[in-house]
Amino acid sequence: MRSSNLLKRAHSHNKQTLSSLLHSRGTSPHPQPDTISGHKLIEEETNPNYKPEHWYPARIGEVLNHRYELLVKLGYGMTATVWLAKNIHADGQSGNRKYVTIKINVNTLGEDFQKGRRAIAEKLFSANPQHPGYAHVRFMLDTFRATTKYGDHLCIVYDVLREPIDLCMKKFPGSRFSCGKLRVLLPALLKGLDYMHSECHVVHTDLKPDNIMMGLGDPNLLDHFVQHEHDHPSPRKAPDSHGRIIYTSCSDFGESPTEAVIASAKITDIGLAAWGDEKNTKPIQSNVFMAPEVILQAGWSYPADIWNLGVMLWDLVENIGLFDSISTEPDHYRPEQHLGLMIALLGPPPKEFLARCAKAKWYFDADGQFKYPKYVAEDCKFEHSIHRMNAEEKDLFIDMAKKMLTWVPEERWTAKQLLEHPFLTKERECYWDTPSLSRASTASVGSLIPSRQGTPGLGPTSVPNGSIHHSSLPVRLLELVPSLASSDATEPRLQRQSTNGSLKASENDEKSTSSSTLPLKPKMETLAESKGESNDETLHKKRSVSVNKSNESSQAMIDAILNRGKNHAPKAPAK
Repeated sequence: MRSSNLLKRAHSHNKQTLSSLLHSRGTSPHPQPDTISGHKLIEEETNPNYKPEHWYPARIGEVLNHRYELLVKLGYGMTATVWLAKNIHADGQSGNRKYVTIKINVNTLGEDFQKGRRAIAEKLFSANPQHPGYAHVRFMLDTFRATTKYGDHLCIVYDVLREPIDLCMKKFPGSRFSCGKLRVLLPALLKGLDYMHSECHVVHTDLKPDNIMMGLGDPNLLDHFVQHEHDHPSPRKAPDSHGRIIYTSCSDFGESPTEAVIASAKITDIGLAAWGDEKNTKPIQSNVFMAPEVILQAGWSYPADIWNLGVMLWDLVENIGLFDSISTEPDHYRPEQHLGLMIALLGPPPKEFLARCAKAKWYFDADGQFKYPKYVAEDCKFEHSIHRMNAEEKDLFIDMAKKMLTWVPEERWTAKQLLEHPFLTKERECYWDTPSLSRASTASVGSLIPSRQGTPGLGPTSVPNGSIHHSSLPVRLLELVPSLASSDATEPRLQRQSTNGSLKASENDEKSTSSSTLPLKPKMETLAESKGESNDETLHKKRSVSVNKSNESSQAMIDAILNRGKNHAPKAPAK
C-alpha cells in the first residue's frame, strides 16, 4: 500500500530544530549555512521514486505568485515540500497572520485528482462555519500554480500551525499525553470529525498523529522563528543539475504547548479524503491503522475514521502502540497477522459481518473460523496494554476505546456520541469510590451514556429498549454520576466542569434517542422496495442486528454502584 503521509519530517541527523540551532551557530552578522555533501541523500531525495524534475526548485527568498516570500522549509512528503512564507501584502503589524504555509506539490498530480481535492476542500470550507468542529479542521486559504520547464506545480496555501502532535508530545513529561492533556485534545478532534462527517459527508481516511497539528498560541512566535532562521540558517545542499537546492527542514516552534494550544488542535491533510456517501472499497489508511472493513473489503465510510482514532490513542498515551507488532512496510505487511491481533482483542468477528466481506474467505473458513490461529496472541488484551493510568482512568479509557474499535462498523460510536463518553465528561473529583468498576463489564459504562443522533447522511437509528433517561434513574445514581443529570429534554444540558476548570455547555439532544449504529448504506428504501417491505420494517430489521448490547448490563451496574454507596455509608453512632 502506498504511503499516504504528505507531511513527513526529516529524521536524519541533518534535521534542525529551533532548540538545537540556538546552540549550533555562530553570531556572525552575515551567517553562512552549512553545506551538506552532494553524495548524501536527504529529505525528499530519500523518497523511493524521487525524480528531481518532478519537484519544484524552491529557494528561500523567492516570491511565489507575486505575494508569498519563502522563508523556511518546514517539511516534505511523498508528493510535496512545505514552506513557511510571508504574505508581503499583509499588514506588518498583523502578528502571525502575516505568515502562511505553502505546500508545493510535484508536477505529476493528475487533473482529476486536483478537481477531487478542490471539491472536498470547498465543501469543508463552506458547509457550516457555525459548527463547533469548523475551527478544528484546516482549510485552504489560496491556490495557484508555479511553472517550470518540466511542468506546473499546484501550490496550496494554509494558515500556519505548530508541529504535528507526535513531535509536540515529545516535550511532555514521559513524551506522552497525560490523561488530563488527552481530555483536552480529544474533544477538539471529535468536534472536527463530527463536522467532517455530519456536515461535509467527508471521510478523512488517513487520521494519525502526523495529520493533527496545534495552533501557535503566542502571536509573536513566528517573528522569533523567522529571525532565528535568518541568524542561523539551516544546512542545505548545493544546487543539483536541475537547479534544486535541498534544504533541511525546521519545524520546532519552541516550548511545550499549553492546554489552550492543545485545545486548538486541527485535523489536517485532506489529500486522501473521500466522500462518505459513495460506495468505497479501495484500500485506504496506513497499515497499522487499517480498519477490519478495509482489510476484508466490506465497504467503508465514516466509521473507518473512528477506528483510526481509536488505534491512535495508544500512540498518544503509551510507549507501545496497539498494533505495533505488525510490520508497517508495504512489502512485509501481513493482513492475517493484523486480523489475528484484532481477534485477540475483540474476539472473533460476527458471521453476519463476514458474510458481507469480499475477502472473508481468504482468512476465514465457511464456519467463520480463522485460518491462521497462530497469529491470535492470547496475551493481547486491552487491559494489558495500558500502564500509565490509575484503575478508574484505565477502565473508562478502555471502555471508550471499545466503543471505537469494533468489528462491525455500524456499532462504533460516532464522533458526536464519543464527546459524551464519561472519560471526557466525568468530573475528575467525582470518580466512583469503588474497585467494582474494574471488575464490571467495560461495556456497561457505555450503557449509561445517552444515545446520540447518528451521522447525517447515514440514516438515524434507535435503541428500542436500551436507552436510559435521567428521569427514570435513581436519585442516588444521579448524585454519584453527575454527567447523567440533565434538564428537561427541551432545555439546554446542564453545564459541567471540564478538566481544566472551565465551564462547557452542550446543546441537548433531540427527544428521540438513537443508538451507536451507523449504517454504511443509508438508502434502505431501495432494499425495502425490492423485498416488498415497508421502510419501517426494513429499518427495524437492520437496527436489531447492530444494536449494541451493552445496555443489557446497565441495571447490574446501577445496582452495583448503589449497593457500593450503601456499603460506604457512615454507621449510625452508638447510643
